[in-house]
Amino acid sequence: MEEVGLDKVWLFQWFLQIAGRIQKILGKDYMRIALYHMGNYISGRIGEKRPALDSVDKFRGYGLQRIGQIEDPWNSVLYGLLEADEDYKASLKRGESGFNKMAQLILEASIVGKEPIEIPSIYEAAQKYFDFLKSIKLDVPTSYQEIDADTINVVVSDCLYKDCCRTVQAENLFRDDGTPFCWVLKINCTGIFKLSRNSVEYRLLEFDAPNCRGIIFKL
Repeated sequence: MEEVGLDKVWLFQWFLQIAGRIQKILGKDYMRIALYHMGNYISGRIGEKRPALDSVDKFRGYGLQRIGQIEDPWNSVLYGLLEADEDYKASLKRGESGFNKMAQLILEASIVGKEPIEIPSIYEAAQKYFDFLKSIKLDVPTSYQEIDADTINVVVSDCLYKDCCRTVQAENLFRDDGTPFCWVLKINCTGIFKLSRNSVEYRLLEFDAPNCRGIIFKL
């Protein structure tokens, strides 16, 4: 079901804008692979032959022309980056990925014009970062529970990104440690590090059951 009030054109355009910035960082060869998979995501859902797309602008036009046929066009961008990270892994620097760059660039966008003070508690930092994401309309319904000073429990409901996660899981694409990807947990980790200066990691424990649940913990 489509979220009430969700502007999927805006969200699709927003993620594509960030993808354009990622191309400048990781290069055209990387983005060429990502665009291949982005096209697969949309064409596969509407029963079309995969398009030949060689630029972010061409993919934008392709997606916008079919915006009424697909419920989650923004997930095509995240999916494309995850697949490109896997295909292009040998050419990326250690620890570098489009998925990580996307999280970092969204963090930067969310704190423009703000001067966040350091918050030692990862629980309080997560709550504060949620407010930052809400200010740029990229929040999803999320609740946080402090388990102890080093660990928080995170429950995500009505997630806008779960079909991307579902697709990569079905294709047996997982993180390097074999655990599932989660965009919401990933971007929370990025924000928590920025606000608290604590290095943190996440684990997705439950997926779409019907909510998603994971933990974020200090390293």
